[in-house]
Amino acid sequence: MRKSFLRKTAVVALSATMLMATACNSNIKVKYDYNVEDYVQVGQYENIAVEVDRTSIENELIEKKIKQDVTDNTTYTEVSRGAMDSDQILVTYTATSSGATLSGLTNTDGTTMILGTDTLGLELDELEQALYGMTAGQTKVLIVDIPEDYSTELYRGQRVVFELTMQTVAQANVPMITNAYVKETFGYDTVEEYRESIKESLQSDIDSKVDDAIQEDVLATLQDTFKVTGYPDSLMDEVTSRLQESIGFYADFSNLSKDEYCQQQYGISFDDFVKKSVTQQLIMEAIVKDQNISMREYDYKGELDDFASANGFSNESTFEEKYGKDKIVKAMLVQKAQDYVINHANVTYK
Repeated sequence: MRKSFLRKTAVVALSATMLMATACNSNIKVKYDYNVEDYVQVGQYENIAVEVDRTSIENELIEKKIKQDVTDNTTYTEVSRGAMDSDQILVTYTATSSGATLSGLTNTDGTTMILGTDTLGLELDELEQALYGMTAGQTKVLIVDIPEDYSTELYRGQRVVFELTMQTVAQANVPMITNAYVKETFGYDTVEEYRESIKESLQSDIDSKVDDAIQEDVLATLQDTFKVTGYPDSLMDEVTSRLQESIGFYADFSNLSKDEYCQQQYGISFDDFVKKSVTQQLIMEAIVKDQNISMREYDYKGELDDFASANGFSNESTFEEKYGKDKIVKAMLVQKAQDYVINHANVTYK
């Protein structure tokens, strides 16, 4: 009786384990309220020819780092001449309106800045222009009409008297990149050794830039080889809502409209950026269907944390609560399709 009970218990436990394993290995079913075939005619997506100028990417990043090193090691010597581009200056300023001091537009401690590169942070170009030619100890008085669209509402439309006083003017001593300089400053015998060390330190950044270039070329080619005939309303609404939130955040941070931000960053309007994003998603969904790409429960759970992190979420639970499992799985499938196309691209380097 005891042995029979144990055998039955073991069978039940084994069955439960098998059911759990089957559940973990089963494909997740996702729901679409449209048929992607109605909107996309599949084109070539394997063996796409891509040529990437890796050398140019390497040189660009290396030169950027050298420029930063030069900036970090530049010294300044005070001079008696008028201030000009690249000089380091220390300037104080006060702002008054109707005899009252405007504390938000006043800095009596002084601002140190590189003329022509930095700003006073007051969004008033005439103040920066007035600094040119000023010598140490000189004071200038300017009357400025604050524009009606000024970022600080409190000061809009006011006529303000600014008193600028140049405290110091210092000329830049910019180091020359020579063998002697890199040896003394960084410990390398030659400029070539110095550049090579920079290249090694930037390898992950270089690889990332190269990957971005490959992805950009592949996606551009897909939009040429695939024919997108329309856009599902539900997908347009979903992507528009998502991008209004994300693009809107960066646009507000940059004090720009969404259109201005997209023009500045991508060279297209916000609406065109939405349409381009929807086009890319439809193409990838068509590849998902054509390749029968799927997502298992086991893989979903294993990849969720990294996917959440890649999308700016430190917690996978918060990520899942915000978007829901169905949308996340769809996004993961799109990513898998993109990885498939890139991995099957014919990439050459120069």
